[in-house]
Amino acid sequence: MKKQLSQQLWLLGFCIRTSPKLLFFNMFAAVEQSVFVFFEYTIWIGYNLNAAENGAPFSRVALLTLGVFALYAVHQLVDSVYFHWSFDRIKPVLSFKLRREIYQKARTMDLSCYDDPEFYNEFVLSTTQADQCIERFMDEGRGFLSDLTTAVLYFSYLLAMDKAGLLLAMTGCTISLFSTRAYYRLQEKMKLEKLPTERERDYQRRVFYLHDYAKELRLHPEMKERLLADFDTNNEKLNIINRKYGIRLWVLGLLRTYISKHLMLYALYLPYLLYQAMVKQSISLSALVVLLAAVRRMIGRSSELVEHFPGFAYNGAFIEKIRRFLAYEPKITNGGKEVTGGFETLALSHVYFSYQDKTEILHDINLEIKKGQKIALVGYNGAGKTTLVKLLMRLYDPSGGAILLNGEDIRTLKLSDYREQIGAVFQDFKLYAASLRENVVMDLCTMDKRETFEVEKALSRAGFDLSERKLKYQIETPLTTEFEKDGVNLSGGESQKAAIARTLYRNHDLIIMDEPSSALDPASEYQLNQELRRIAQDKTVIFISHRLAAARDADCIYMMKKGRIVEQGTHHELLKLRGEYCKMWELQAQAYQSDASLA
Repeated sequence: MKKQLSQQLWLLGFCIRTSPKLLFFNMFAAVEQSVFVFFEYTIWIGYNLNAAENGAPFSRVALLTLGVFALYAVHQLVDSVYFHWSFDRIKPVLSFKLRREIYQKARTMDLSCYDDPEFYNEFVLSTTQADQCIERFMDEGRGFLSDLTTAVLYFSYLLAMDKAGLLLAMTGCTISLFSTRAYYRLQEKMKLEKLPTERERDYQRRVFYLHDYAKELRLHPEMKERLLADFDTNNEKLNIINRKYGIRLWVLGLLRTYISKHLMLYALYLPYLLYQAMVKQSISLSALVVLLAAVRRMIGRSSELVEHFPGFAYNGAFIEKIRRFLAYEPKITNGGKEVTGGFETLALSHVYFSYQDKTEILHDINLEIKKGQKIALVGYNGAGKTTLVKLLMRLYDPSGGAILLNGEDIRTLKLSDYREQIGAVFQDFKLYAASLRENVVMDLCTMDKRETFEVEKALSRAGFDLSERKLKYQIETPLTTEFEKDGVNLSGGESQKAAIARTLYRNHDLIIMDEPSSALDPASEYQLNQELRRIAQDKTVIFISHRLAAARDADCIYMMKKGRIVEQGTHHELLKLRGEYCKMWELQAQAYQSDASLA
């Protein structure tokens, strides 16, 4: 309970900081509604019935009724302002602020967070549940405050008017409290038991309507039958679980609704009131009606009050994940020392690296890259080449050893300054739903002539021919068709060229190319390699590839295998060694010759 209270107070504090006036109005509307309903259904109706029973002057009834109509007009005004104006403003403002904090934190997350399934799941839940958390908190909070106000009002009324009725109401509330807690706990247990099967069933359901599987299901109808059989099996498993918990949930539901409310009210309290009115004549019929309604409303609202706690607990689980995510402190910290001068050397000294599972990916890596050199990192898939590049970009820090820029440990340098030295095209690059210009500039665009010239120049140098592609709006063409009907979906090769143009546009001293030609056809690959040699004459380039033809002109080639550098030297030096590089070269050469003979 203490933990759940902490989560609700944190979100309450966030709402107060973000939009205190709107939050206050939300609370005021909840209290005002409960007070008015209590006055209308208890005080006003009780007075009118008593006046009619005792023959009071009609003028008094009429005067009070006019006052109630005036209050009703105010009540309706508050309700309409709240539900049709204020509440529609509260949720978007709060959701926007919370999402903004989450996105700001996401920008500072370490890349290693994506390797931690537990943390990544919390990140996903934080982003997807932010709006729902705010909405649930506002709905549950408003309902809780309204029910609490009503319960306090009727508790006070019954304490003054009928203590026996109050005792009965408290008994009903107690039964409702324990049965409701047991009901939701059992329901949660059932949900957890059903979860794995529901996930399987949801997967099978998705397969039948997702475009990605459409062709396969038509080519392999036996798979469709297998999925249908699994779908039926999972449905039966869920039915078994439903039957397992069904009777207990029904009994607890009976306790929390009919026994705690209707049975206590009509089987016990109503006969008691009839006895007091008809036998003892200690209360009037009008008082009987009002007291019966008061106890009914107190039991009902108290039961509803209890039912908010599971909602708070459910929402609290997501709030906790959001809080934990927002409290995350990046491990890749800013060294603070400014980078002065241009690029001279980048050295790795006895570098080791392991991911979260402690599996060693890189082992004792030593290499030095000097200004103007063309360095190739080659090896089979899984050799650790891309991981090494991520270390160079300081997306990760080494588990052991050091990376030195111009003799300075990069962990001591200002992070933004260090990354400004390096341009990179990753193997898994992404294009954004924006214009081609914006995808190259990757910043706020000035839209001036110089920027246009530089963007078109970078695209041309990357081999992206604007005239050949016949883009309707040239560099202003929106990429992807997700939001723009005039948008364009680039091919894999075109996308890769656009990504390469990003690096060429920024004119970095050190360029890292991670499989830059992986999506290109042989002719485009050859053209790109020629262009890279030309534009990189005055640059330092680290070239990563498993295609050795792209690395043969490098000043130094590092052959990697299972996280180690096993060979290094020029293309001709490594061929003479007759080692791993030579074997890989000969295998690829045979493949090229085979392809040529087939052609």
